[in-house]
Amino acid sequence: MTADAEQLRQDGHQIEKWAAGWMVLSLALWAWFGYRFLLDGDRGLSAESGRALVGILALAVIPTIITAATLGYARVLFRLASRATAQTPSKGS
Repeated sequence: MTADAEQLRQDGHQIEKWAAGWMVLSLALWAWFGYRFLLDGDRGLSAESGRALVGILALAVIPTIITAATLGYARVLFRLASRATAQTPSKGS
């Protein structure tokens, strides 16, 4: 395996770790949104609680998009690493 392919693979693993962190944050925000939505549904939706729900929803969507983007980028790096490994000529020839 070439040094470039190994570096791409290591970068992909590092980005996967970042994606896992973003995913945890995203899930926590979605859980908070769900909790507030159910809580406000029991009490009746007011204008103030509706604005709070929209704010929480916006906060939940942002890390969800970042998670998807970082996972996609990690997959690209892994594919580049596998192509770099496949294109490396063997030492015997």
